[in-house]
This record gives sequence, C-alpha cells and structure tokens, in this order.
Amino acid sequence: SSKIDAAKTYNESSKSFAKYREKLGDSAAKSSEKISTQLEKVKEFQKRYLREPPTSMDNLLGFLGQTKGKGSETLKYLKRKVLEVATRIEPNLKGIIKDETIKVLGCSDEQTYVGVPSESLSIQPLPLRPQQEGIYIPIQSIDFFSNLKINPNSLVGKIYYEKPLPSGDDTFKPFGGNENFPMNKQLYELLTSSSQNRSMDQYLGKPYTGVSGLPLFDVQYTNQNSFGVTGDYFRVLLLDRKDPTQTTQKPVNNVKEMISDYFDTIELIDPVTIGSQIVNLISGAIDIKAELGSGEIENQSKFFLIVQRILGLCFDSRREIDVSGISKIAELDGVDESFYEFTEVDLRNIDNTISNIKRGIVEFIDCGNVRLPVNADILVNELVKFRETLSDQTVEQRINTLNQITETLLQNPDWKVLLPNNLNVQVSLDTQVIKKLPLAIAAGVLTPKVLLPVYTLLSVLQSGATYTYNQQVTSANTFISSATTLGAEGSNIVTSASDFLKIWKTFSIEVISKINNQFLEVLFDELKKDIVNIIGLIIRDIEKSKRNKDLTTVLRLVGLLISVGQLIVDYRKCKSLLDNILSILNLINTFGSGQNRIPLPLLLMSKFLPGTSPERAYINVIEELQASGVPTGTLPDGSPNFMLLYNLATHKGIEKEKSQNATLNAVGVSPVAGLVQIYGLPR
Repeated sequence: SSKIDAAKTYNESSKSFAKYREKLGDSAAKSSEKISTQLEKVKEFQKRYLREPPTSMDNLLGFLGQTKGKGSETLKYLKRKVLEVATRIEPNLKGIIKDETIKVLGCSDEQTYVGVPSESLSIQPLPLRPQQEGIYIPIQSIDFFSNLKINPNSLVGKIYYEKPLPSGDDTFKPFGGNENFPMNKQLYELLTSSSQNRSMDQYLGKPYTGVSGLPLFDVQYTNQNSFGVTGDYFRVLLLDRKDPTQTTQKPVNNVKEMISDYFDTIELIDPVTIGSQIVNLISGAIDIKAELGSGEIENQSKFFLIVQRILGLCFDSRREIDVSGISKIAELDGVDESFYEFTEVDLRNIDNTISNIKRGIVEFIDCGNVRLPVNADILVNELVKFRETLSDQTVEQRINTLNQITETLLQNPDWKVLLPNNLNVQVSLDTQVIKKLPLAIAAGVLTPKVLLPVYTLLSVLQSGATYTYNQQVTSANTFISSATTLGAEGSNIVTSASDFLKIWKTFSIEVISKINNQFLEVLFDELKKDIVNIIGLIIRDIEKSKRNKDLTTVLRLVGLLISVGQLIVDYRKCKSLLDNILSILNLINTFGSGQNRIPLPLLLMSKFLPGTSPERAYINVIEELQASGVPTGTLPDGSPNFMLLYNLATHKGIEKEKSQNATLNAVGVSPVAGLVQIYGLPR
C-alpha cells in the first residue's frame, strides 16, 4: 500500500515539476544587478581587518552557541570559564613576556651589557653622576596611557597601583622576601616633588636586585636628557650583576638572565587590573570617574581598535592552536601601513565612544543600540574593595569576585525602568566580557614596570644613532612614522598607545595573539567535549544502521543476486583550529565504513546490479516521509509540493554529476600478476 502511494505521489509531483519548470526563467537573472552592486562594495574593503571580520573567538562562541545553546545560562558558564583563565594567566603571561622581550631585543643567550658596580652608588649616587652617563627613556614611551599621572590615593589610583608601599623591606622579592615589588607605585613616587633629584637606590636605601639577589639597575626622574633637551625622562643606570661582597667575582651581565631576574620580582598583572580593564572596556566607568579628556579616551580607543585587528590575524598552524613567534602571518591579512590607519567609520565610532563616556552612559549595540546610565561610583568602589582584599582571597574567591563585579553593571536600578520588557542585556554583557578579556589583559600588562627594562636594554643593544634615546627630539613632529618594525631604521619614540603597537609591531602582535591563545584553548576544549557528546549519539545510530544495512544487503543478494558497491571515506587531518573541530566532527566518518562484511561469493553477483536511479531514490524518500507522517501530496490549491520538487531535483543533479564525472578505481588480486588496478564507471 505504501509503495503504491509513493509511486502515485512520484508521478504527480514529477508532472507538476515539469509544468513548473516551463514557467521559470533563470533564477539568478533578477538578482544579477544586486550581485554586481555587492561585489563593487567588496572592492572598497579588500582588507579583512577593515571589515571587522569574525575572529577565532567569535567563531568558537558561535560554535558553542550551536552545541550548548545561546541562552544566558550558557554564556554565564563560559564567562566563568574564561574568567578562571584570566585569574590564573599571570605565570603563563610572564613566560610570554620574557620570551618575546628576548626576541624583540634580537639578542642571543650569551648577549651581555656593560654595567656599573653597585657599591659605587654609595660614593656617587645617580643624580650626582655626569649627565651623559645612563640611559634616558622618555616617560611617554612606557606610559602611553598616562597612568603614572594618577595619584595612588585617589579611587582610580587605588585600583591601578599595587597595594603595598615600595620600600627596601625584606618582605619584597628583590630583597629576599616573597611579596611582589610594587614597581608601578615606585615609578610614580620617583615623579613626586618629594623625590626630586633622588634615585630609587636612595629611596629604598639599597640597590634594586633580582630574585637571584644580584643588583639590576637604578632609576631616577629627570626633566633633561643627555643633550640638555627638556622633557620627562627616566634615567636608568644598569648595575653589574654580582655580589658586592665578592670583590674578585666577575659580573654576570647576561641580558636574558637580567630580564628573567627582573620580571620574577614583580607581578605583571593581577585580577584587579583585569577587572578594571573589563569594566572600563564595557562601560567606561573608570574613564568617567577619572574625568578623562577626549584626547585620552581617543588614545585608548585607537589602541583597542588595533588590538582587535591583531586578534583577527591568521597564523600558519603546526599544532593545535598555533600562534608561535616564528609563524607566518597569512598574506590576506598582511600587516602594512594601512593596518594602523583608521577609516571614517572607525573615527565615527571613536567619537561615539567619547560622547558616551562624557555623558556617562553605556551603549549595547547588539540590543538595538539601547543606551543606559553607568553607575561609575558603585563599580569603582567594588574594584577598590577588591584591591583591598585581594591578598587575602583564594583563586576561587578571586574568580567569584571578578564575576560579581561584571554582574554589578546589571544591578543598576535605573536599568529596570529604561529597559524594554523583551530585552535581556545579560547575554550581550556576558558575551562582551568573554570577547574583551584578551584586550583587557593586553592593556593591563603593557604598563611602565613591564616596558622599562625592555626600553632600557634596547638602547644598550642597538648601537645605531636612530635607536638611542639620547636624541635631540622635543616633540612628536620628529617622529619617523616609517619605523614599522623594530629592526628598521627609525625613531622608537612613542607618543600614543597606537604608536606603540605600530613601532613595536612584532612584539605587540606576538604578545597579544599569545594572550588570546590562552582563551581560545579553554573555549576549544569546551567545544571539543560538546561535539564528542553529540556525535556519540550519531555514531551509535550509524553503527546500528550499518548492521541493519549489512543484513538487508546480504538477504537481497541471496534472493535477487544483486550486490552493492563499497563507499570509501577519507578525510584530511589538519592542525588549524577549524580543522581540529572538523576532525572531531569527521569521527562520524570513521564508523560504519570498515571492512566489508558481505561474503565474497555474493559480491561476485554484483554484475547483475541495475545501477542507481534518481527516480527510485526519490520514491524511497517519499516512502520514508510518508512513514514519518509528513504530507507528500500536492497543496490544497493544486500547486506542487516544493519540498518534493527539491528532493527530485537534488537526486537528479547528483545522478547527473555521477554519470558525467564519477569513476571507479579498485584493486583486484590475480594469481599470476598479483595486485591489479581496475578502472571502471560506477552505476
């Protein structure tokens, strides 16, 4: 009965399909003009980064939305996972910064520098030494966000700076203790009037040393460089890395060891800094409370826009998520001068950001551009409280606090009145937290205490006049913009945050992409688990279907002397992020495609096969649809069933491709010749 119905339905739909085709023209004709227009628009934006492409983070979140769902609970779970990564990232980040610093300095493991005996500082302190002695670093080059202008006693200052006061106390790591030294706060103290003409050695009462106990450097603030040019400079004096009590000992002034020795005395970034950067990126609360000017907000906005472009770069893949320092950037995403330029759209968006911060509002673009007031006081107070209690919190408590601070944005009572009933900004907020964490850490780690030794050693190792800071430069007018790489000729004077990313191109790209890698890995692991769970069910169905198919085929061969061909499934394993996901999904193809279970004598009867037919396949589809209760007849008004027409067209198209292009390549065994390659056409 079902076969009769299926056959009748086939005939009806086939006739209907034929009549319908007669009335149709070329479906692409009407849209050809539109297609041409769209292609012309694409020509105007050849660079991917100018079109704000989806990054790997965007793609992974999209995939996770498919596997886990796109609701608020899914994003809350993922947000907590990435916040956990952010809280634990400091040790990995320290390794990244050390490695990339050595690379950007271009020095070998044996590279050394010339230092000054630390004991000589007691005889002749740094401020009393000849003006030509020492390395002069423009403060704007290592403090391009102007953070050292913030007073540590202000609310914003309490968030930015480390909590302890700098001293030569033996509780700090440079002097044998276990506590990280508050170097950013120390650099601020050197800028105050009370430290005028006083170096860090004089402030602490002893030379600054590494975790090894060996002296590293001394620093003072000065408003003139070695040429007498007025400006704001840190004057750095490198010290011999040797025990002062061992007079016969030779100094170990190794660049690599000095870098590691210094970075081990400080904390590069902490959860409070990460939290403040996230809050500011989403709401601008820190900028609102600090009452920043338009120029400072613009400086930040341009920095983050370029960082976002860096996150969209592609790298060659040699292992699971590869952003190694020797990877080649894909040609399509080539980083040239235009990479650091801003389009009219970019500038309008920056103006919009400035306007929102000045008005004290946050705008959720993906929620219909809804604008809501920011309660900056509550957010800043939460972060100050976090700073005060940070040292007493466990890792789990820090994760909870970070999570709660991001939730504080939603607890503004004014939002309940202004938000439409059908709008849930929780999803948008959690998504932004996940996507902006790499940007937050990039901004939080590029601080004066991290960049100070990099700039200092650079001026020692680069002997060319264009790479010294003792240049007679007084303003940004002398900035040589052609210096796109650290190894090129040009000035390394930085006047803004975006300048830093451009001049320190290789360093910036490697550090930022490797930070992003930490978050991609955790999201990839989540996706991998989900896909394995999903395909587990499919694989069981495939195996069951395979067993049933084998049984059905054997019975058919015995009864009708018909055989079936074997489908060979093959797929390529790649090591890029997307191909890793595809490899997991393609596990389905490894099941149900093993050794043929059909007895060899029966396979000899395969010559009696009639060959595949799109019509028979179509009838089988109709039977399956009818058995599932899906209507397959013509529509009530007599018009054709387009679902069936689609199925028939699909089967005919596949059969046409097979008849025109398919080949059969098999191997047989001959008692005389051994293996014999066999060619033929599939039927």
